[in-house]
Amino acid sequence: MAAWESLISDLSESRPEDDDDGDDSIASDDSDDDVDEFMNGSANSERAALPPPLFNGEEKMDQKLQNPDSSSSSRNIASESTTNVTTAVLSSQAPSRTLLEAPTYLNDWIAYYSIEYPPTANHMGRKMDDKYILNAAQIALSLAKYLGRNWRHVGMDDTDDSRRGDMSSCTISCEDIRVDNVMVKNLDSGEAVLKRTNGAASSSSNTERRQVLALGITFYELFTQGKPPPRQIQQSLKSTGSVMSFGTSLRISESNEDGDDRVTSGGSRRKNKDEEGADVNSSQESFVRKQRRRRCDEGKEESVPTLLKRAGVPSSISRLISDMLSNRDDVDFGGLFQYDKSVSCFDDAIMDLEQMIEQPKDFLYDTLRLNAKPTVRNKLYFRQRELEQGNELARRSAAWRLQEEEVGKECFEVALETDGSSSVKQEVLLVSGLPGSGKSSLVNELIAQLTSNGWESLHCKFDQFRRRQPLSTIASAFDRLFSSLIGTESGSAGGSDGNDTLRDIRVNLLKAFDEESYSILFHLIPDLRRVVSNDGNFADVQQMEYDEFDDSTVISSKIRVHNLFYELLKAISSSWNIPIVLFLDDLHWADSASLELITFLINEMDANITSDSVTAVRGTNVLIIGTVRTDEVQSSSDLAEFLEQIRSCYNVTVTDMALQDLSPSDINAMISEALCYSKRLTRSLADIVHHKSEGNPFFVKEFLNDLTVENLLVYSFSERSWEWDEELIESRTISDGVAEILTRKLLRLPKDQLLGLVMLSCFGSDVSFEVLALVKSFCGNSDIMNTLDSIAKARLVERTDEKYRFVHDMILNAAQEALDENERTNIMEELLQALLPHGYSDDTVLYIVVDLIARVGADRVHDSETRLLYAQLNLTAAKKATNTTDFASALTCVKCGISFLPADYWKNCYRLSLELFNQCILVDWALGSTEQMMASVDEVFSNANGFEDTLRAAKVKLAYLRMTGNRLSEAFAYGFQILEQFGESFPAAPENGTIVQELLATKQLVAGSQNESKLRSLPEMTDSKKLEAMTFLEEILICSYQSQSIYFPLIACRMVQITLQYGLAKTSCVGLSSVALSLVTVFGNFSEGYSLSKTSLIIAGSDTDKRVLCSIMLTGFGMINIWKEPIQAILPQLKDAYILSLKYGLINTALAAGVLHAYRAFFTGSLLKPLDKEVSLYMRNNLERHKRRLMHLSMLPVSNGITCLSGSSGPQYVEEYIMEEHLAEALQNKEFTVCESMLTFKLMCSFIFRRLDETKDVARQYLELFERASGASAQFINIYRNFYGGLLSLHFYRESQEQFWMDRATHAIQKMELWTAESIWNFENKLFLLQAERHYAFGEMDLAAEKYKLAETSSKKHRFIHEEALACELAAAFHKEAGDKKNVAELIDRAVECYQTWGAEGKVKSILLSP
Repeated sequence: MAAWESLISDLSESRPEDDDDGDDSIASDDSDDDVDEFMNGSANSERAALPPPLFNGEEKMDQKLQNPDSSSSSRNIASESTTNVTTAVLSSQAPSRTLLEAPTYLNDWIAYYSIEYPPTANHMGRKMDDKYILNAAQIALSLAKYLGRNWRHVGMDDTDDSRRGDMSSCTISCEDIRVDNVMVKNLDSGEAVLKRTNGAASSSSNTERRQVLALGITFYELFTQGKPPPRQIQQSLKSTGSVMSFGTSLRISESNEDGDDRVTSGGSRRKNKDEEGADVNSSQESFVRKQRRRRCDEGKEESVPTLLKRAGVPSSISRLISDMLSNRDDVDFGGLFQYDKSVSCFDDAIMDLEQMIEQPKDFLYDTLRLNAKPTVRNKLYFRQRELEQGNELARRSAAWRLQEEEVGKECFEVALETDGSSSVKQEVLLVSGLPGSGKSSLVNELIAQLTSNGWESLHCKFDQFRRRQPLSTIASAFDRLFSSLIGTESGSAGGSDGNDTLRDIRVNLLKAFDEESYSILFHLIPDLRRVVSNDGNFADVQQMEYDEFDDSTVISSKIRVHNLFYELLKAISSSWNIPIVLFLDDLHWADSASLELITFLINEMDANITSDSVTAVRGTNVLIIGTVRTDEVQSSSDLAEFLEQIRSCYNVTVTDMALQDLSPSDINAMISEALCYSKRLTRSLADIVHHKSEGNPFFVKEFLNDLTVENLLVYSFSERSWEWDEELIESRTISDGVAEILTRKLLRLPKDQLLGLVMLSCFGSDVSFEVLALVKSFCGNSDIMNTLDSIAKARLVERTDEKYRFVHDMILNAAQEALDENERTNIMEELLQALLPHGYSDDTVLYIVVDLIARVGADRVHDSETRLLYAQLNLTAAKKATNTTDFASALTCVKCGISFLPADYWKNCYRLSLELFNQCILVDWALGSTEQMMASVDEVFSNANGFEDTLRAAKVKLAYLRMTGNRLSEAFAYGFQILEQFGESFPAAPENGTIVQELLATKQLVAGSQNESKLRSLPEMTDSKKLEAMTFLEEILICSYQSQSIYFPLIACRMVQITLQYGLAKTSCVGLSSVALSLVTVFGNFSEGYSLSKTSLIIAGSDTDKRVLCSIMLTGFGMINIWKEPIQAILPQLKDAYILSLKYGLINTALAAGVLHAYRAFFTGSLLKPLDKEVSLYMRNNLERHKRRLMHLSMLPVSNGITCLSGSSGPQYVEEYIMEEHLAEALQNKEFTVCESMLTFKLMCSFIFRRLDETKDVARQYLELFERASGASAQFINIYRNFYGGLLSLHFYRESQEQFWMDRATHAIQKMELWTAESIWNFENKLFLLQAERHYAFGEMDLAAEKYKLAETSSKKHRFIHEEALACELAAAFHKEAGDKKNVAELIDRAVECYQTWGAEGKVKSILLSP
């Protein structure tokens, strides 16, 4: 028996069955490292060992190695050579002992594991063990990588020691593998190195192709467990009279035709047959050598694939080896091989082997394939860079929370920058690409990664064919989230996490909304009702019906709904300690209402004017991701406007991610996995598919399926391979791209399935089971859901727990085009008949019905009753869409409804026609389509049967005239004309005496505690005409206030008189507060006006119409209470009025409250830095979002004043505070209050910075003008115009002694004395300072010194820190002028301290730089 055969026999006999504790089986750490390096294809290991054995059977092997003279081991098991080289190799591997712990050389490994993992027999014949095949593939990959790396260095100069040194570090486990005279054994170092071939080898034999052939021979023996390849294969490695053959250790060595088995110089040398003849024929001959001498039977040898198949080698390995061995020069043998698929480089072999090892089930083993169709994986191909970019955006989006947790709330406030912007940006990711490019797949994969890291998601998928249900997509996303939370709570009954999360959300929601808000949200998001309740009976929240919006608030209602969604999102995100990703899929199909809502949400995620700056910075902690088709952007004006708006948002970072087409190599990988076929073999097919599909992933998938159906791509079960005809595939023309393929695919379906698919497309991208149940027997189908289940098996649609949906939108489009228009319309008509009975009770069904009605069209409906029915359904849908602020959808429904009216509709269906046109007027007004609106108004006025039927149209027209701006006079005339119809007339040109008399009479009716008590107990107004009259009176009252008309007190008095006679209407409180304002501004009767203002607030209460409440708050807190209450106490109430007005969409009221708050905060000494943030944000939002130029102009003086006083960048000189063009613009628009405000700021800043001469001309020009214009009126800006105008006048009087200036100063002091009598807190310090300056001007030094001290003390006591600083500064100047210098320094220091506290760093610098 040969030595190797004896050893294997001994190992088999000595394998321990129960003993796992063999100490001598422990391998060294170095050996383990070598194994890892070799298996990973390392080129830098000192010795790359093969995978170790899985048994402890080295004891017998150790005994044989320790007894080299034994007859059973007279030769080294790794080599037949007895040279010193072999001994050196063995000793280098185990320097401290002779124990062989693992098969070291490839031949040993093959023989050893052939026994460890023997082949098995099955119905196919012989089958290699899967573990052996996988380990062998790992070895093959390592060897291929090693040889491939070295091949790239062929041709290096041997004399270059540095390069040679790099190569000498590469080793392999085969003892002496040499490929075509290039790889040889280094006798000195025992390492395998590269050397240039010298001598006999021809240059052609050095090609990579021949080396791959030699490696293929090695692979043949490796995977067949030592069987030699056919003789012709071995003879193919001829080189100048030599033939390459295998040595005993799988060494490709050079032997001549006579059998001289010697390696070239530098390699280990073996005995030739004559020298070792006896040894070769002895019983010591190795097992491996015997295997190599075996030959096939007489006659022609079988092909390599046949031999490999017989040996049980998997077909994938067989293909690789066969293609590697096809790199031969002998053309006579070519019939057995496929030369066009030959492996001619190492990279191809490496690519195959890597696929096999990474996915052995698909690419290595002979897995039984039951389906002969390509299966494109549900995975993302080659979008790793985009995924990384998306994850980076997510990290940035959530970074604020980590930052806040690390530094705390106080430190985190620094995130607000000086200009009011936040350093934490709202991140928006827009993914664009052509249809089928994988936009949704990319985002879904990104969301999957984010949710695995703790994120939550809201998925809104917009639908091309279902755009009539307003805000349904966004609302449904919230509804699904709440439903999931409720399910989580139910499923976590034993735990607390789900309960805690839902409890936190419930608490935040109950804080955020009132019952009126819930009545709207419950209609849009039904499951919200279950969330805010503590039990299943919903006892915590009343059952409220959905409340329709009033016509007068139709525009504000949109912003109100937007605010509700924003507060909802904020309440959810603040409840979780985790961020949220909002996925807006297919934005190009979003309805205009949804786009407006999304724009609003993105805008609101910027910082707002709130009392908590950290809350302002934090926003909602939401990452927004949207997908959009590149080819749809330009065709949709709504989408283009939306994208422009969000990109212009101040604190929003928009990242555009354009998906590119897949490359040919990407397509190849995709096809390879779909076919479970090597990328090397699918390369040519991939090139054709890429050319046809232009790299579109969805196109690739459908094109492959189409090729299979057309038998152009066929799987051979016998050969386990795919076959295709490249010329036929290349010749196929696809004129309409993937749409043509999908249409052909659908037309192959059975008729019932095609009809079911077309029916499904009529509903849009998905349809719920509840709706399908209503059309269960569609088109004669016994059960449409069974048909859809069959379609789902074809992967055209998919079924979820609650609905069916199309796998891709392009399939939906193909289904729409699969039948002609007439057949498709018949299907829609049948669906209409089935759904009509349910459209009245279910809003979802209603919107489906009106959508189908519009697509059927009025031309196909001839029955008059059916036409009227369709018109009525569209009117109902339009009203519901209007109530949810989807005005575009409402207009579409109205237009559709009008199209179904009969020819003489005003005569035949008057009431329906009137309602449709009134609704059309309303939605056109809301959309800003004023020309169309006025056309409909004229239509109503021309055909209405009476005055009452024109009132809705008249309200909209009056509001339009009032809001146009330059048509106020026309609005007055039109409003008084309508009031005449109600019996409420007014004088054409009222005199002052008439106004005073009317005010006095009304005051007698309402003033006093008894009258106020009577007002509170009035009944509710029920007279419908008077209710309408009160509505129009309020509209004209607003007109008169805007134009500062003398009609204002008359209209207010009339509203109070009607209230006293007919009862309280919701606008009665507006009349009361307007009368209170008139008492203050006309008579200067602060006490009675203040009392009546409080009464109006009490009557209004918190449950009244929020529009009315906000208006009363604005009038009371902003214009009346300032004369009686400490002004600092009013600032929070004004901010509340601003926030409440914004919440309910009352933009004009909110902007007015913002201006009033800013003015009062500035002039009362609020800290400049936080005020600057609020003012900057207000101006940015107003200019960018609401575009109210007048409001922006009103706030400009405050902004410039803060900028100059704080010393930041901006206007640095008085003349720059108010630009002349701004003043001229305000005067042109007759905005005298704005002009007075601009002047007042100019006077204030000039006086504070002591730039007095520059303001002298302006003061002379305007002070007397505004003094006469204001008369007895009392407005807030009058206070500071008189205060700073008086100080300037006294200064100029001291210089010139001109009586003009003293007259102005005297008037200012008289006013301040009057106002101080009403509120010492607000006005005393100002009066003291004016009196001190007057005494100073008259030379009354002692009295002046006393008044300066009183002014300083009063300012400090009443918390006017800026006026305390001014009093100290003026007192210091006075004492310095009087020669009393002992108090000057102390007063200046106190002034500097106060100015610094205020934030007026610019003024501080001015003081410090002054002499």
